[in-house]
Amino acid sequence: MPDWRSIEAENSDLPIRSVRPLGEGWNSRVFLVNEELVFRFPKRPENWEELNREIAFLESAAPHLPLAVPRYLKVVQDSIAVPNGYAVYQYLRGDALDVQVPNSERAATAAADIARFLKALHTLQPSGDLASRLPREDERTVAEEYLSRAVREIIPKLPSAEGTALRRELETYLKTTSNFSFRPVVLHADLSRDHILVEDDEVAAVIDFGDVNWGDSDYDFMYLFVDFGGAFVENVAREYGHPDLDQLSHKIRYFAMADQIGTILDGVGRALPGQHDAAWRRLKRLLLSGQC
Repeated sequence: MPDWRSIEAENSDLPIRSVRPLGEGWNSRVFLVNEELVFRFPKRPENWEELNREIAFLESAAPHLPLAVPRYLKVVQDSIAVPNGYAVYQYLRGDALDVQVPNSERAATAAADIARFLKALHTLQPSGDLASRLPREDERTVAEEYLSRAVREIIPKLPSAEGTALRRELETYLKTTSNFSFRPVVLHADLSRDHILVEDDEVAAVIDFGDVNWGDSDYDFMYLFVDFGGAFVENVAREYGHPDLDQLSHKIRYFAMADQIGTILDGVGRALPGQHDAAWRRLKRLLLSGQC
């Protein structure tokens, strides 16, 4: 836990009246102070590279996005209160997006808001220095690595039929040339329900840009699929103006499988309690029924 008295001493203009945890990820813990300021604490020194990139990106991108995003107010990399410092932004109010009925009026409004946000994000053109700071991976190489690692470390732990199905899915994705024919855009890359905030039945904000990078625009639909299913994704994609819904459906299914594989294999020592087992369950459901 942070030493809040020491943090108060470092911030003489901030009497701390209340503190409550907001959440935790692989790389940071987040607390709400005085119901108005979000304190984000990196878990390791190397996590500052990601956080500094996020801060720089949001400073540049915020004026061009149709939804509120974090605007960092203070950065303290060397602190007497915590080993790895902290960064602070104004609290964005709202609850995590919850779409119970994909075709409801509320879901339709949310789909339109998310599509509008994604269109704005994907058309951003960061300046040269910022653009070069955003990671860019070779998608074919990444897909080859997922296949190779799955064959070694995942498929042997699955029943034969499921293992065969997984290998077929991964190989089919790699063999489909059109999956790698796209213009890289700026991605949020972690657009899950917890990172889409709703207030008064309207999507109000998007948070947690730690994974921002250059990549395939279709990837930003994947967590919507994992959290809300294909029908909601189709609504968002139609509002977005996606040119090929059938291809999108196949790609986000692959992305969802790859994400579970990544959690299983890369989450050792980093994944939160329950995430490892949840990834196995999601992977099996995807293989058996195509649903998360």
